[in-house]
Amino acid sequence: MTSVESLVLLGDLFERVVKPLDLGLIIQHVRSLATPVYIRHFKGFRPQTLGRKRITQSLHFEVFEKGNETVADILVLLWNQKMRHLFNAMADHVKTINENVEEVESIPDDKANEFLDDMLFRFDREDVLICVRINDVRFSPEVIARRLEGILEDAEPEEAEPVSETSEEAEPGSETSDEAKIEVDNTEVSE
Repeated sequence: MTSVESLVLLGDLFERVVKPLDLGLIIQHVRSLATPVYIRHFKGFRPQTLGRKRITQSLHFEVFEKGNETVADILVLLWNQKMRHLFNAMADHVKTINENVEEVESIPDDKANEFLDDMLFRFDREDVLICVRINDVRFSPEVIARRLEGILEDAEPEEAEPVSETSEEAEPGSETSDEAKIEVDNTEVSE
């Protein structure tokens, strides 16, 4: 999987990839490795005057619209350097399967769940998802969807169920209690 494909899979988390990175360092790398991109977006501006929003939009355009592999590689490299504690923790887990992590074809679901239990305890879910996607950690798509992408989706119905159960129980009772209130109100008004 290429860096562009990895970042495209992240979609809305792209801004979270760019957020911790030093803007000056990004522009410096783009200037030396992707000169046309530098000229198109950043030439003639100081990083301080461009602002994070404009730089993020420019990088988003290059990765998502142009499919610029060099810019995507720069972002992956800088993110891994900035978040090295997370990257190293994931690499240490994968090394328990094979010392040469590049040779790992797939990670069994039970091992993946074990790794993710530890990683999610120590790090933010979105950062773990970013690490898994951009470094092409060989978890099964089901594990990634269930444990990393689906946590919020799974949590919402659980929170919604007690509300809906109480609302279902309250509906029949609340109708009678509403009717009773109306009757009481009418009685009070008529008295």
